[in-house]
Amino acid sequence: MKAPDLPRCAPEEVGISSRQVERCIRALNHEYTTMNGFMAARHGKVFSQCWWAPYSCEMPHSNHSLGKTYTATAIGIAMGEGLLDLDEKITDIFGEKIRQEHLAVPSGLEKITVRHILTMTNGMAYNPDMRGDFVANYLTTPLAYEPGTHFSYNSTGSCMLGAIILLRTGQNLKEYLTPRLFQKIGIDPERFVWRQFRGTGIDGEPGTFSTTEDNLRLAMCYLNGGRWEGEQVIPERYVREALQIQISTAHAPEQRDGRCGYGYQLWACSKPGVFRFDGGQGQYCLLWPEKDLVISLHEGALGPLGPQKTLDVLYETLLNDIADVPLPRDGAALASLRETEVSRALEAAPGTEVPPEGSFSGTYQVTDGTFDPWLSASPPGSGDLFQVFRTPEKDVPIRRFSLLVQEQVLRLVLDTGAELEARWDGTLTAGFVDSPYDRLGDYAATARYMADGSLTLHIHWLNGWFETEMTFSKTTAGLAVTTRKLRLNAEDNFLVYLAQADKTGA
Repeated sequence: MKAPDLPRCAPEEVGISSRQVERCIRALNHEYTTMNGFMAARHGKVFSQCWWAPYSCEMPHSNHSLGKTYTATAIGIAMGEGLLDLDEKITDIFGEKIRQEHLAVPSGLEKITVRHILTMTNGMAYNPDMRGDFVANYLTTPLAYEPGTHFSYNSTGSCMLGAIILLRTGQNLKEYLTPRLFQKIGIDPERFVWRQFRGTGIDGEPGTFSTTEDNLRLAMCYLNGGRWEGEQVIPERYVREALQIQISTAHAPEQRDGRCGYGYQLWACSKPGVFRFDGGQGQYCLLWPEKDLVISLHEGALGPLGPQKTLDVLYETLLNDIADVPLPRDGAALASLRETEVSRALEAAPGTEVPPEGSFSGTYQVTDGTFDPWLSASPPGSGDLFQVFRTPEKDVPIRRFSLLVQEQVLRLVLDTGAELEARWDGTLTAGFVDSPYDRLGDYAATARYMADGSLTLHIHWLNGWFETEMTFSKTTAGLAVTTRKLRLNAEDNFLVYLAQADKTGA
């Protein structure tokens, strides 16, 4: 059943000028990001929202580490149900696994508690490997600091929280949170995607995909002390502690807002009194309890400059001048704001000529290298981490494909039966393809015929901010194919596949 819509209002009703909000939205289109979705609410009412096409309000978007807050919320609820204690030791929780597998637990690890994981203060010398049995990897990683004394970002620890929920409840994170959180605050569990580490049954915190409004609703619940429509959904004590600085992060190497302190799987901001749920490349929820204000935002920002620039824009525009009483109505300014909200769009690429008839059309056999059009969800500095989330039965190499060049569209058909379509007019054409990532097949694509005679297919994966660029160049036998998995930060574009495909008679 669809949740009731959140109340809407003009910004002036909640003490914010429409002109101020419009300046914010326009300024968010800065040089270090591609904006995807934005929502802002005060006193429980949404006063502004917009999405940059081809994204939409119904489109789940990659959260990356913002998923840590969802994971931590499950821990808080489980604490409230008496299923665990924040000061419970990890070696006690996983004692049976340690004994059965004869794990060599390093000295000091017996001191690590759930609270230490929540606050990124487990003291480990490095981030344990998330591949394979990451629980065992975590339990056998040596320490460099006394637990509770030193902040060190540890994503495997966040995944351990999901393992704890599964162990104590018999349910993965999504199963556990659906009746206790999602259904109560209006998040559609059928639309919410939570990827599981292959073969474990454990939901992984970097594998959440939700709408901009889903994240806004969670932030609103936190802002209200864990209550929703009068019901205490998240324990008030947990929320109060989560929205406090639990450990200093002054030594952290991140951008300025990464050095302001850490709560329970969320961050303090450089704007005093403001906290945020935070995911890579600028997936944000900002919470300002004093002003009863929340902002939810999805983007693809170039790190580290982009995310900080986005935060600075929010501080300098939207959070800079907020009244505690309603402002006079400004009909003209409100109309201008609403026009700006509905007119946001990704700029279409310039149209190109259609390649000469028959020049690329045909069926091809991959004879060398790797042909891989799928999205890549790998964080900076890692391998293709999200390979662990691929649907196993679909994780097969593509050996055969067809290109069909028509007057209006280019069609790429794979030997798996999947088919992608792209127009030549520079517009992003949205569609769905059966991808190796279950429920992550929404895409938009465009094609170009280049001056050097090559053909480029650009695929924008809508359930995230990932892009795939495929270039087809003619060879004597067929095609040379270069596939680049694009991120905004050029330094992170390390996933490049090369393939040779020979034309067949079929």
